[in-house]
Amino acid sequence: MEKVVNGLYLLAVPVTSLLFFLRIVAVYNRNKVVVGFFAIMWLAVLAGCLTVTQGGTGASIGPTNYCLITKVEEYTSAAVIIPLVNDSLIFLAISYRITVNGYFDNDRRSTFRALFCGVGLPSMSREILRGG
Repeated sequence: MEKVVNGLYLLAVPVTSLLFFLRIVAVYNRNKVVVGFFAIMWLAVLAGCLTVTQGGTGASIGPTNYCLITKVEEYTSAAVIIPLVNDSLIFLAISYRITVNGYFDNDRRSTFRALFCGVGLPSMSREILRGG
């Protein structure tokens, strides 16, 4: 059962991160450096999630039909940390791009308000930023 759960984790997290990567490709379609960086980050997410399949073991609890995780290797933390970093960077990159495209004031305080609150942005950009 432990191997099945770990296999499903290996499927779910990289596929979700792939959706985020496709959003980056749509927003930064002409910037090969940004798209290339996030492509490498997606591969890192995939590699980090592969550690879960090798680093966790489970065993049954006596004669019952229940089981528990008996050992988890330290390196399996990459399966949580790398997707967290990737998703955070994607969120910041998309938020930055939406703010830059929809806001034209050079005042730093106003720019931060636009980035974090959506103040001064067109309604479509503000809703995309809030929904992101």
